[in-house]
Amino acid sequence: MKKFKWLVVATFLTFSSMAFSKGVMMEMFQMKKQLNILQDAETTEQFQTSVAAFLLQAEKAKETMPASLDGDQERFVGYQAAMQQVIDVAKQAEQQAQAGNLEQAKQTLEALDDMKQKYHSEYK
Repeated sequence: MKKFKWLVVATFLTFSSMAFSKGVMMEMFQMKKQLNILQDAETTEQFQTSVAAFLLQAEKAKETMPASLDGDQERFVGYQAAMQQVIDVAKQAEQQAQAGNLEQAKQTLEALDDMKQKYHSEYK
């Protein structure tokens, strides 16, 4: 009976960690999807709707430790700081779109490509 309990606990922990890492991957996938929609937005309303969804996913991703960090709290703090930079850029673009500067907002989001390259190599 003890072995069975340990097997159940081990199975639960395995699936929990897989779900945990999938959570970050799913958030990142959703962010990429929203970013593509943002770049194709033709109106400030479309842009604002998509940037709100992007920010929601980014906030969720910021709170979830990627499996690649393997529980390293120090690196997780760095990851969260990187995600905050992504959020800050998106919020800046959101403000520009609200002011009617759609093209400027799209240009601001171009900075996310460089950030993606930099931070994916560090935290993925």
